[in-house]
Amino acid sequence: MNKKLNYKKFSLKVNLTVWYIIILLLVLIFFSSILYLYLEEQLKQEVKNILELEIENIKEEIKRFDNSNNNYLNSIINNKNIKTVFYSKQGDLKTEILKDDSILKIIPKNINKKNDFKILKYQDNKWALMVRPFYLSSKPEEKAGYIMMLYSLAKEESMLKKLLLILIIMIPITLILASGGGYFLANRALKAIDIISTTAEKISQSNLSRRISNSKNREDEIGRLIKTLNNLFDRLESSFYRQKQFNADVSHELRTPISVIKAQVDEALDEDELTSEQKNILLTIKKQIAQMNNLISQMLILAKADENNFELDKEEFDLNIVVDTVIEEMNNLALEKNILISKEIIVNDDFKIKADLSLITQLLLNIFDNAIKYTQTNGKIKITLNKLDNYYKLNIIDNGIGIAKENLTNIFKRFYRVDKSRSREYGGTGLGLSICNWIVNTHGGEIKVNSSLEEGSKFTILLPKN
Repeated sequence: MNKKLNYKKFSLKVNLTVWYIIILLLVLIFFSSILYLYLEEQLKQEVKNILELEIENIKEEIKRFDNSNNNYLNSIINNKNIKTVFYSKQGDLKTEILKDDSILKIIPKNINKKNDFKILKYQDNKWALMVRPFYLSSKPEEKAGYIMMLYSLAKEESMLKKLLLILIIMIPITLILASGGGYFLANRALKAIDIISTTAEKISQSNLSRRISNSKNREDEIGRLIKTLNNLFDRLESSFYRQKQFNADVSHELRTPISVIKAQVDEALDEDELTSEQKNILLTIKKQIAQMNNLISQMLILAKADENNFELDKEEFDLNIVVDTVIEEMNNLALEKNILISKEIIVNDDFKIKADLSLITQLLLNIFDNAIKYTQTNGKIKITLNKLDNYYKLNIIDNGIGIAKENLTNIFKRFYRVDKSRSREYGGTGLGLSICNWIVNTHGGEIKVNSSLEEGSKFTILLPKN
């Protein structure tokens, strides 16, 4: 089954060039046809004028002779291009005065139209035929017969064929040259749009200050488009900056009251006179304070991530030691669910890396915290550490609840939760994996996940050595 051609998949330059070529082709065919038909008609009219003139000359000569003087009629010159034939006044062919019998195959033996001009085709040649009456000087008012003159159109046909051949050759050549010129002009006209597109792609939340240049001070449609887009980016930058500043300010302002509330709750829990119900309420408050404090800390990290001039505090350390430290710190949380954390080193070597120690530690803490939260009791978590040419490769594998394939592309987005009710139950904020993605990308690395429901998840992290 033939598929319909989808022209939208081609670039605008190609589409414009193709439409230009199609329109040009139609125009060339139209004007070539007009030229050919016009020249054909002009040649036909020229031949008609020639025959008219020749017949008039013959008629003037015939008037000097008697009708019975066939010697003169036989003396009429017949050459390769022009043949002369005589008919009686009744329209019958006078074969006895024919000088060239070969034309009998072309001309009629009897003529009905006594004043005629037409084109005949015989074999591969065309002949122009003209019939006119002639008179003798002795009887100037009485028709003596009819002259038929034939003109070979071989020369004219050859000229038309050459013209047709030239048109057939020149039209494709013209189209090829025009397609190159059309593509060049389309490319030049749309170059500004390419620049706009390239610049717009480079504008991100961390680089909203960039603008599309209008160095030529264009005031046409492209210039107005650039101005409109730059105004849009101005509004976006202003709005994003206010939002970013608000998040940072709120996070900072909340840390103090949260700390005060936590201290008050801890002090209240030390009281001996608390009832069981009061103690449970305070423990619930303390848990929610911990979650709020975690959310504020993560929001402060993201506020730092949104800074355009953020610089990594790089130092050299052993990645293997950091992994051991994080495992030791997360073991207490894992033991609450009887989860076993194991480590495997693929290549026995040191794992010296130059990176931001605090951020790498935060990255591993977030990944392990996420794995423990979504792994069932008596589950397993395994981390493998491998050395590649220019990268260190970490795999964190669990046999937890897993993630559906349709959600895998969204888990690194801010505040995204696969199951919001279960995420709140586990104390999740929806920011942990987003922070992990930012930390890895900031270091020039890569993070990806493979997962299936009820089969667990595998996070793969590539970190450059330097």
